[in-house]
Amino acid sequence: MRSLFLVFVVILLISGCDGDEVIEDGPFVGGSSGVLLSFVEGAPISEFSVSEGVPVQIMLKNNGEYDLPLNSAEVSLYGLKMSDYGLSSDYMIVEGGLLGIKKDFIEDGAERIVDMGTMKYSGSVTTSLDANLKAKVCYPYRTEARINACALSRNIIAAGGESVCEITGEKYSPTRGSSSPVQITSFTEALSGSNEIMFKIEVENKGTGSVYTNNAECSSLDGTTLDKDKVYYKIDQEDVVCTSFDGVESNEGYLKLSGGKKTLICSMPVENGGSGYSTELPIYLDFKYVESTSKDLTILEA
Repeated sequence: MRSLFLVFVVILLISGCDGDEVIEDGPFVGGSSGVLLSFVEGAPISEFSVSEGVPVQIMLKNNGEYDLPLNSAEVSLYGLKMSDYGLSSDYMIVEGGLLGIKKDFIEDGAERIVDMGTMKYSGSVTTSLDANLKAKVCYPYRTEARINACALSRNIIAAGGESVCEITGEKYSPTRGSSSPVQITSFTEALSGSNEIMFKIEVENKGTGSVYTNNAECSSLDGTTLDKDKVYYKIDQEDVVCTSFDGVESNEGYLKLSGGKKTLICSMPVENGGSGYSTELPIYLDFKYVESTSKDLTILEA
């Protein structure tokens, strides 16, 4: 009876796998991580006396898959009247770069500690004063995706050509895009005209920070919406045509996120060689990203 039961369990397991979707293994780790920001433990300490000087340090760690270029990240402190604490609210350039993770090669991205100065409250305190110190990092980042599209046309189908690949269905999977706060979340296709296909590429801010245009200056982003939610895209195949938010038709341009997401519509001509074919589309998204963190402090009477 025991052997019959085991056979029955194996049959159930096999039959249950028939309908499972097979996710194609891609070249990336995937995910929505970029550069992580935090205060270094004990810098500052959570509680200190008035007029006591304590160091302030920020830790940056690149948990995404893009290698942050040299001297491209900037950090700043805010949330308090910095002059009362002997600190500056100006952006500080982070020296050096930060290597990202790499599939099957680098599991942990690079880290860097940034010294923001010494904190000393110059005001008066009766018993205690609660404060909340905030920090933010502004950095350029890139999402790279490699998606296998199916090139098929109505003319090929009408002529009885071999399909080779499927035009329908979701073509994107998590390992088809690099780990980054801004993600491609869907890529679907449809026949368009007699000799072309159409793509719908969904782009979304999956991180916890804010997106700005890739060429914006970090110091100019506070309080502005002009450069916010703009992502520069490029599909590395010149015969692909997309319509950007400002009406430009090209394989590259800008899209503007609305509610943190946007669908990009593109088309591509299909070569009529008697059958359909599969083609890999490299897609790049470039942007500036701003992430913040905070720490509660208590300043005691001397």
